[in-house]
Amino acid sequence: MESASVTVVLPVYNNRDTVVDAIGSALRQVPPPAEVLVVDDGSTDDSAAVVRGAFQAEPAVRLISQDNAGPSRARNRGIAEAAYPYLAFLDADDEWLPGKLALQIDVLASDPAVGLVACDWVRERPRADEAPPPGSSAPWSALTYRDCLVLNRFQTSTVLMRTALARALGGFDAAVDGAEDWDLWVRAAQVAGVVKLNRALVVYRDVPTGYSKDVWRVYQTMHGLLDKHRATAPPGFGTIEAWHHLRFFVALRLLGDRAHARAALAAAMSPRLLWRVPAATVAYLLPFLVRRRLRRA
Repeated sequence: MESASVTVVLPVYNNRDTVVDAIGSALRQVPPPAEVLVVDDGSTDDSAAVVRGAFQAEPAVRLISQDNAGPSRARNRGIAEAAYPYLAFLDADDEWLPGKLALQIDVLASDPAVGLVACDWVRERPRADEAPPPGSSAPWSALTYRDCLVLNRFQTSTVLMRTALARALGGFDAAVDGAEDWDLWVRAAQVAGVVKLNRALVVYRDVPTGYSKDVWRVYQTMHGLLDKHRATAPPGFGTIEAWHHLRFFVALRLLGDRAHARAALAAAMSPRLLWRVPAATVAYLLPFLVRRRLRRA
Protein backbone atom coordinates (compact mmCIF):
# COMPACT_ATOMS: atom_id res chain seq x y z
CA MET A 1 0.00 0.00 0.00
CA GLU A 2 1.29 3.45 -0.90
CA SER A 3 2.01 5.62 2.13
CA ALA A 4 0.64 9.10 2.74
CA SER A 5 3.14 11.98 2.72
CA VAL A 6 2.82 12.31 6.49
CA THR A 7 5.30 12.29 9.35
CA VAL A 8 3.77 11.37 12.70
CA VAL A 9 5.52 12.91 15.72
CA LEU A 10 4.84 10.91 18.86
CA PRO A 11 6.58 11.97 22.11
CA VAL A 12 6.95 9.33 24.80
CA TYR A 13 7.59 9.77 28.49
CA ASN A 14 6.92 6.70 30.63
CA ASN A 15 4.08 5.45 28.42
CA ARG A 16 5.03 1.79 28.15
CA ASP A 17 1.42 0.62 28.67
CA THR A 18 -0.17 2.71 25.90
CA VAL A 19 2.47 3.59 23.31
CA VAL A 20 2.08 0.39 21.26
CA ASP A 21 -1.65 1.00 20.82
CA ALA A 22 -0.99 4.61 19.84
CA ILE A 23 1.57 3.70 17.18
CA GLY A 24 -0.61 0.85 15.92
CA SER A 25 -3.56 3.22 15.43
CA ALA A 26 -1.37 5.41 13.21
CA LEU A 27 -0.03 2.52 11.14
CA ARG A 28 -3.57 1.22 10.52
CA GLN A 29 -4.62 4.42 8.77
CA VAL A 30 -5.45 4.07 5.08
CA PRO A 31 -3.13 5.14 3.58
CA PRO A 32 -0.65 4.80 6.47
CA PRO A 33 1.84 7.56 7.33
CA ALA A 34 5.23 7.43 5.64
CA GLU A 35 7.06 7.62 8.97
CA VAL A 36 6.33 7.58 12.68
CA LEU A 37 9.00 9.38 14.72
CA VAL A 38 8.78 8.16 18.30
CA VAL A 39 10.70 10.62 20.47
CA ASP A 40 11.56 9.05 23.82
CA ASP A 41 11.95 12.06 26.11
CA GLY A 42 14.18 10.48 28.73
CA SER A 43 11.69 7.89 29.97
CA THR A 44 12.63 6.20 33.23
CA ASP A 45 10.60 3.10 32.44
CA ASP A 46 11.17 0.70 29.51
CA SER A 47 9.05 2.62 26.98
CA ALA A 48 11.90 2.66 24.44
CA ALA A 49 12.47 -1.08 24.75
CA VAL A 50 8.74 -1.74 24.34
CA VAL A 51 8.70 0.28 21.12
CA ARG A 52 11.79 -1.46 19.77
CA GLY A 53 10.38 -4.87 20.57
CA ALA A 54 6.97 -4.25 19.07
CA PHE A 55 8.05 -2.48 15.87
CA GLN A 56 11.53 -3.78 15.05
CA ALA A 57 10.22 -5.12 11.72
CA GLU A 58 8.29 -1.94 10.87
CA PRO A 59 10.49 0.35 8.72
CA ALA A 60 8.15 3.34 9.09
CA VAL A 61 8.73 3.52 12.86
CA ARG A 62 11.91 5.26 14.00
CA LEU A 63 12.85 5.66 17.66
CA ILE A 64 14.68 8.83 18.68
CA SER A 65 16.07 9.09 22.21
CA GLN A 66 16.95 12.27 24.09
CA ASP A 67 17.41 13.46 27.66
CA ASN A 68 14.21 14.61 29.32
CA ALA A 69 13.42 18.10 28.02
CA GLY A 70 9.63 18.34 28.14
CA PRO A 71 6.85 17.92 25.56
CA SER A 72 7.63 21.01 23.48
CA ARG A 73 11.24 20.07 22.85
CA ALA A 74 10.34 16.43 22.24
CA ARG A 75 7.82 17.42 19.57
CA ASN A 76 10.24 19.98 18.14
CA ARG A 77 12.85 17.23 17.73
CA GLY A 78 10.34 15.36 15.60
CA ILE A 79 9.47 18.48 13.59
CA ALA A 80 13.18 19.06 12.87
CA GLU A 81 13.68 15.48 11.62
CA ALA A 82 10.42 15.13 9.67
CA ALA A 83 10.97 14.13 6.06
CA TYR A 84 7.46 14.64 4.66
CA PRO A 85 5.29 17.67 3.84
CA TYR A 86 2.48 16.90 6.29
CA LEU A 87 2.99 16.64 10.04
CA ALA A 88 0.64 14.86 12.43
CA PHE A 89 0.89 14.86 16.21
CA LEU A 90 -0.09 11.88 18.33
CA ASP A 91 0.39 11.55 22.08
CA ALA A 92 1.52 8.18 23.39
CA ASP A 93 -1.65 7.65 25.42
CA ASP A 94 -4.12 8.49 22.62
CA GLU A 95 -5.35 6.62 19.53
CA TRP A 96 -6.55 7.58 16.07
CA LEU A 97 -9.79 6.20 14.69
CA PRO A 98 -9.97 4.82 11.13
CA GLY A 99 -10.15 7.45 8.40
CA LYS A 100 -8.57 10.30 10.35
CA LEU A 101 -5.55 10.91 8.17
CA ALA A 102 -7.36 10.47 4.85
CA LEU A 103 -10.05 13.00 5.73
CA GLN A 104 -7.52 15.57 6.93
CA ILE A 105 -5.15 15.10 4.00
CA ASP A 106 -8.04 15.73 1.61
CA VAL A 107 -8.57 19.17 3.17
CA LEU A 108 -4.90 20.21 3.03
CA ALA A 109 -4.46 18.86 -0.49
CA SER A 110 -7.52 20.68 -1.80
CA ASP A 111 -6.72 24.15 -0.44
CA PRO A 112 -3.14 25.49 -0.20
CA ALA A 113 -4.36 28.36 2.01
CA VAL A 114 -5.23 25.92 4.81
CA GLY A 115 -2.25 25.18 7.03
CA LEU A 116 -3.80 23.18 9.87
CA VAL A 117 -6.65 20.69 10.11
CA ALA A 118 -7.91 19.32 13.41
CA CYS A 119 -10.92 17.24 14.39
CA ASP A 120 -13.12 16.37 17.35
CA TRP A 121 -12.26 13.67 19.87
CA VAL A 122 -13.95 11.27 22.26
CA ARG A 123 -12.93 9.66 25.53
CA GLU A 124 -14.08 6.15 24.63
CA ARG A 125 -13.65 4.16 21.44
CA PRO A 126 -16.95 4.14 19.52
CA ARG A 127 -18.68 0.92 18.49
CA ALA A 128 -17.99 -0.41 14.98
CA ASP A 129 -21.43 0.68 13.80
CA GLU A 130 -20.69 4.26 14.93
CA ALA A 131 -17.49 4.62 12.90
CA PRO A 132 -17.61 6.66 9.67
CA PRO A 133 -17.63 4.45 6.55
CA PRO A 134 -14.41 4.38 4.47
CA GLY A 135 -14.22 7.18 1.95
CA SER A 136 -16.85 9.29 3.69
CA SER A 137 -16.53 13.03 4.09
CA ALA A 138 -16.86 15.13 7.23
CA PRO A 139 -18.45 18.54 7.78
CA TRP A 140 -15.95 21.17 8.80
CA SER A 141 -15.68 24.64 10.28
CA ALA A 142 -13.15 27.38 9.48
CA LEU A 143 -11.68 29.04 12.56
CA THR A 144 -10.19 32.52 12.77
CA TYR A 145 -7.31 33.80 14.84
CA ARG A 146 -9.86 35.28 17.25
CA ASP A 147 -11.71 31.94 17.51
CA CYS A 148 -8.47 30.24 18.50
CA LEU A 149 -7.69 32.90 21.12
CA VAL A 150 -11.11 32.46 22.73
CA LEU A 151 -10.61 28.76 23.41
CA ASN A 152 -8.15 25.95 22.77
CA ARG A 153 -10.41 23.95 20.49
CA PHE A 154 -8.02 21.13 19.61
CA GLN A 155 -6.51 18.25 21.52
CA THR A 156 -2.92 17.81 20.27
CA SER A 157 -3.49 14.34 18.80
CA THR A 158 -6.20 15.72 16.50
CA VAL A 159 -3.91 18.03 14.52
CA LEU A 160 -2.42 17.60 11.04
CA MET A 161 -0.48 20.59 9.69
CA ARG A 162 1.97 21.46 6.98
CA THR A 163 5.55 20.71 8.04
CA ALA A 164 6.79 23.94 6.46
CA LEU A 165 4.31 25.95 8.52
CA ALA A 166 5.32 24.27 11.78
CA ARG A 167 8.98 25.03 11.04
CA ALA A 168 8.29 28.60 9.96
CA LEU A 169 6.52 29.19 13.29
CA GLY A 170 9.44 27.73 15.25
CA GLY A 171 7.45 24.76 16.50
CA PHE A 172 6.22 24.57 20.08
CA ASP A 173 7.31 27.23 22.56
CA ALA A 174 8.77 25.57 25.66
CA ALA A 175 8.37 28.86 27.56
CA VAL A 176 4.62 28.18 27.71
CA ASP A 177 4.76 24.42 28.33
CA GLY A 178 1.31 23.40 29.41
CA ALA A 179 -0.26 25.72 26.85
CA GLU A 180 2.34 25.05 24.16
CA ASP A 181 -0.14 23.32 21.88
CA TRP A 182 -2.76 26.09 22.16
CA ASP A 183 -0.07 28.69 21.52
CA LEU A 184 1.02 26.97 18.29
CA TRP A 185 -2.53 26.71 16.97
CA VAL A 186 -3.08 30.41 17.71
CA ARG A 187 0.12 31.39 15.89
CA ALA A 188 -0.84 29.18 12.95
CA ALA A 189 -4.22 30.92 12.70
CA GLN A 190 -2.43 34.26 12.38
CA VAL A 191 -0.80 33.28 9.09
CA ALA A 192 -2.78 30.38 7.60
CA GLY A 193 -6.24 28.89 7.34
CA VAL A 194 -7.32 26.66 10.22
CA VAL A 195 -10.07 24.08 9.83
CA LYS A 196 -11.77 21.71 12.27
CA LEU A 197 -13.50 18.59 11.03
CA ASN A 198 -16.72 18.21 12.99
CA ARG A 199 -16.26 14.51 13.52
CA ALA A 200 -14.59 12.62 16.36
CA LEU A 201 -11.55 10.86 14.91
CA VAL A 202 -9.34 10.57 17.99
CA VAL A 203 -9.70 8.67 21.26
CA TYR A 204 -8.28 10.78 24.07
CA ARG A 205 -7.27 8.87 27.19
CA ASP A 206 -8.13 10.95 30.23
CA VAL A 207 -5.23 10.11 32.56
CA PRO A 208 -5.90 11.01 36.23
CA THR A 209 -2.35 12.31 36.62
CA GLY A 210 -2.47 14.33 33.40
CA TYR A 211 -1.49 17.96 33.25
CA SER A 212 -5.02 19.17 32.58
CA LYS A 213 -6.20 17.74 35.91
CA ASP A 214 -4.26 20.45 37.76
CA VAL A 215 -6.63 23.30 36.95
CA TRP A 216 -4.67 25.92 38.89
CA ARG A 217 -1.48 25.02 37.05
CA VAL A 218 -3.29 25.23 33.71
CA TYR A 219 -4.60 28.65 34.72
CA GLN A 220 -1.12 29.88 35.63
CA THR A 221 0.28 28.62 32.34
CA MET A 222 -2.46 30.44 30.46
CA HIS A 223 -1.12 33.77 31.77
CA GLY A 224 2.07 33.34 29.75
CA LEU A 225 0.10 32.66 26.58
CA LEU A 226 -2.12 35.71 27.06
CA ASP A 227 0.89 37.92 27.77
CA LYS A 228 2.60 36.62 24.65
CA HIS A 229 -0.32 37.43 22.33
CA ARG A 230 -1.50 40.70 23.85
CA ALA A 231 0.61 42.89 21.55
CA THR A 232 -0.67 41.32 18.32
CA ALA A 233 -4.21 40.40 19.38
CA PRO A 234 -7.30 41.75 17.60
CA PRO A 235 -9.50 44.53 19.07
CA GLY A 236 -11.44 43.37 22.08
CA PHE A 237 -8.67 41.14 23.38
CA GLY A 238 -9.29 42.49 26.88
CA THR A 239 -12.77 40.93 26.77
CA ILE A 240 -11.21 37.60 25.81
CA GLU A 241 -8.74 37.93 28.70
CA ALA A 242 -11.53 38.67 31.16
CA TRP A 243 -13.44 35.63 29.89
CA HIS A 244 -10.49 33.33 30.53
CA HIS A 245 -10.16 34.54 34.12
CA LEU A 246 -13.91 34.13 34.64
CA ARG A 247 -14.03 30.60 33.23
CA PHE A 248 -11.21 29.51 35.52
CA PHE A 249 -12.96 31.18 38.45
CA VAL A 250 -15.98 28.98 37.71
CA ALA A 251 -13.87 25.83 37.23
CA LEU A 252 -11.91 26.34 40.45
CA ARG A 253 -15.03 27.23 42.40
CA LEU A 254 -16.75 24.04 41.22
CA LEU A 255 -13.72 22.07 42.37
CA GLY A 256 -14.04 23.63 45.82
CA ASP A 257 -10.72 25.45 45.47
CA ARG A 258 -11.99 28.69 46.94
CA ALA A 259 -8.64 30.41 47.46
CA HIS A 260 -7.53 29.99 43.86
CA ALA A 261 -11.03 30.79 42.59
CA ARG A 262 -10.84 34.11 44.41
CA ALA A 263 -7.46 34.79 42.78
CA ALA A 264 -8.90 34.17 39.30
CA LEU A 265 -11.88 36.41 40.04
CA ALA A 266 -9.57 39.13 41.36
CA ALA A 267 -7.63 39.01 38.08
CA ALA A 268 -10.85 39.47 36.12
CA MET A 269 -11.79 42.40 38.37
CA SER A 270 -8.42 44.14 38.03
CA PRO A 271 -8.56 47.81 36.97
CA ARG A 272 -7.40 46.91 33.46
CA LEU A 273 -10.10 44.29 32.86
CA LEU A 274 -13.00 45.24 35.16
CA TRP A 275 -14.87 47.20 32.51
CA ARG A 276 -14.55 44.22 30.16
CA VAL A 277 -16.29 41.81 32.54
CA PRO A 278 -19.91 42.56 31.47
CA ALA A 279 -19.11 41.98 27.79
CA ALA A 280 -17.10 38.84 28.61
CA THR A 281 -19.97 37.51 30.70
CA VAL A 282 -22.56 38.02 27.97
CA ALA A 283 -20.42 37.00 24.99
CA TYR A 284 -18.59 34.03 26.44
CA LEU A 285 -19.32 33.02 30.04
CA LEU A 286 -23.11 32.68 29.88
CA PRO A 287 -23.11 30.70 26.58
CA PHE A 288 -20.38 28.49 28.05
CA LEU A 289 -22.42 27.78 31.17
CA VAL A 290 -25.54 27.05 29.11
CA ARG A 291 -23.63 24.59 26.90
CA ARG A 292 -22.17 22.94 29.97
CA ARG A 293 -25.59 22.56 31.53
CA LEU A 294 -27.03 21.08 28.31
CA ARG A 295 -24.18 18.58 28.03
CA ARG A 296 -24.73 17.39 31.59
CA ALA A 297 -28.48 17.16 30.99
